[in-house]
Amino acid sequence: MTNTQRLEFESRGYLTLDINADDLAHLQAAFDQTEDGLDDLPNHDDRFIHLAEHPDFFPVVHHILSDDVQLRSLTGSILPPKSPGRGWHREVAGLLGVHHPISTLYLQALVHLDERPENGACFMVVPGSHRFKSDLPFPEITSVEDMPQSVAPSSKAGTVTLLHGNLWQARTQNRSDTSQRFLELAYVHCWMRHALPALSPHAEGIVQASSSLSQLFALRDLSNASGYWQGELEGQPSGLPERKFSPLKVVGKGTVPNRGTVRNK
Repeated sequence: MTNTQRLEFESRGYLTLDINADDLAHLQAAFDQTEDGLDDLPNHDDRFIHLAEHPDFFPVVHHILSDDVQLRSLTGSILPPKSPGRGWHREVAGLLGVHHPISTLYLQALVHLDERPENGACFMVVPGSHRFKSDLPFPEITSVEDMPQSVAPSSKAGTVTLLHGNLWQARTQNRSDTSQRFLELAYVHCWMRHALPALSPHAEGIVQASSSLSQLFALRDLSNASGYWQGELEGQPSGLPERKFSPLKVVGKGTVPNRGTVRNK
């Protein structure tokens, strides 16, 4: 991850990268053969398994989430003509007890498989909103496009959009006559729950042959709690910044009322 990329992600909450044309063609072909199992992609084609650590974008994912990175899900989606959009939301809104503006617990990777047609669905974000306080309400608007300060990151075929889980995001309606396909990989930390499908014997064999894939697909033995913090992924740089945690004695203790002196009027 370059210094420029790091600055862009930290300030905007998203980053756009590209995968090479050959791999894009292979993913498009594999996607077309698995349209009946878009929630079970790792068991349909080996290319979806290896996509989880694709060299064109995974090193950036690793740099953002560090050595304890793990897949939460890997799915495909088709947006048919005239399909509705999705309103403004934060992916981590339901994850309570975390100060998300200074945390990165969830990272999306949207892999766009098609060129966006005229009037096609468009992914929208509000740059910098990943640092907004969680109690800041969404404005009262009538359409996705009316959101103040919103932009549409590049989404041409082969683009990979990395999104911070706390970023304000939405998707417009597909008003075109053409379907749009994309893949979504959600990365979290390996001590968090995942929603991956059970792997077939064939897929499990491929995953277990690599210690990095074993961790990404939650097959790595982490029964020893210290394993969460001491792992290193194959082919990725080590020596990342030291992780800092709140002392265990304060976890789950709630808040303490302010006992300062109150001046009577």
